[in-house]
Amino acid sequence: MPYSWVDEFGDQFDGRRVLVTGASGFIGTHLCEALSRLGALVFGLDLTELPVPYVHRMLMADLKDSDATRSALYEIKPDLIYHLAGLVTASQQADLVLPMLQNNLVSTVNLLCATLSYSRQRVVVVGSSEEIGSSYTEGIPTSPYAAAKSASMMYARMFFHLYKLPVVMARPFMAFGPRQQPAKFVPYVILSLLRNESPAVSSTHRIADLIYVTDLVRGFLKVGVQASVEGRAIDLGTGTGIRLGDVTDLLVKLTRSSARPRLEEGPGRTEEYPQIANIEQTRHAIDWCPIWSLQEGLAETVGWYRSHLLDSTNA
Repeated sequence: MPYSWVDEFGDQFDGRRVLVTGASGFIGTHLCEALSRLGALVFGLDLTELPVPYVHRMLMADLKDSDATRSALYEIKPDLIYHLAGLVTASQQADLVLPMLQNNLVSTVNLLCATLSYSRQRVVVVGSSEEIGSSYTEGIPTSPYAAAKSASMMYARMFFHLYKLPVVMARPFMAFGPRQQPAKFVPYVILSLLRNESPAVSSTHRIADLIYVTDLVRGFLKVGVQASVEGRAIDLGTGTGIRLGDVTDLLVKLTRSSARPRLEEGPGRTEEYPQIANIEQTRHAIDWCPIWSLQEGLAETVGWYRSHLLDSTNA
C-alpha cells in the first residue's frame, strides 16, 4: 500500500542527530531508513564499524563497557537515542542468564548513565512483549531474556522518576517484514513454502500479536517525538492475537505453494501465554495505530522474499 513517511511526520526529524544502537539489525535498519528519509542525521552504534544503509556514520563501541559508551555519546552528541541493541532469544536455557544480563541489562544501564551525564536527551528504550508473560506468572519472567528486559524497564523508570531523564519505553510485539533473519518464524515459513519445501512448525497453538515492521517503525517514531510520555511503557502491536498455526495457513495461501507444513512436536516452552498489545492505551498515549492489516503485511513480506529468492536463483 502507498505510504509516505514525510506525509505523516513532516519535518519533525529534519536535521536532528539521532543515535540508533543495534542499527544493523532487522528493526534497526528499517528505523534508520525511515529516519534518513525524514531528514535526520543517523548514527549507528555497534560492535563493528561495518557500514549500514541510511546510516551517516557507524561507530564501534561495546555498550557493556561504560567508558566506551560514554565516549561514543560525547562524540555523537545525539538529540535523540533509540536503544535497540541486545541479545534476542526467548530460549529458556540456563546458559543464557549471564549473556542476557550483560548484553541486555548492563548495556542499557550504561547507556542511561552516559546519557544522564552527557545531555539528558530523550532515550527510547526498546523492551519486549516477552515482559507480558510475567503478568500471568505473578511477576516471574519466563526466560532470561524476559528477565533482563523487565529489569531494564525498571531501571529506565527509575532514571525518569529519580533523575528526571526523559526516558520512554517502547514495547514491540512480534514484528515481521522484509529483510528479517531467515531463521525467524515468518521468513522461515515463507522461504520454505516458496521453495516448495514443507516447513517444520511447532507451537501452532501459541497466540501472538504480529505487527508489520513499517507499522512498528511508525510507532517508534511517534514515541520519539510525542510529548508527555516520559516514564511510560508504550505497547506497539495490533491488539489482536492470532494462532501461529493460522498464520502458517495464511502464508500457504499467499505463497500459492504446493508444500504443506508438517507439525513438529517438541518439549516447547514452559509458562507460555498469549502476548497481545494494549492498543487502546497506546492510541490514547501517542495517537497511533497500525495501518497494515496482517494479510497486507504478510503479502508485502511474501512479495519481497519471492523477488529476492528469484534474484538469488538467477544470480
